[in-house]
Amino acid sequence: MVHASITEARNGFSGLLKHVRQGESVLITDRGKPVARLEPCLASDDPRIARLEAEGVLSPPREKLDLEGFLKVRLPRLPDGVRASDAVTADRDEGW
Repeated sequence: MVHASITEARNGFSGLLKHVRQGESVLITDRGKPVARLEPCLASDDPRIARLEAEGVLSPPREKLDLEGFLKVRLPRLPDGVRASDAVTADRDEGW
């Protein structure tokens, strides 16, 4: 959790929102005492998402996404001469 005084929050609000967008909570303090907390909105705050969760169509994430690590993963490449549509068709034929 990120901590910020009221002055730091006022002067660096955009930076604090960056942390919130990444899934972190921000504790705002006044002379060292907690007075407020900024937290990311949960997907289930949206009634459409809550309905899909209730129907079992989707489920909430089990853990926070490591975005930096995710973006560093190399994308798979198809062998030369293989088209993506052929790979999809082969997967379907194999029951994937």
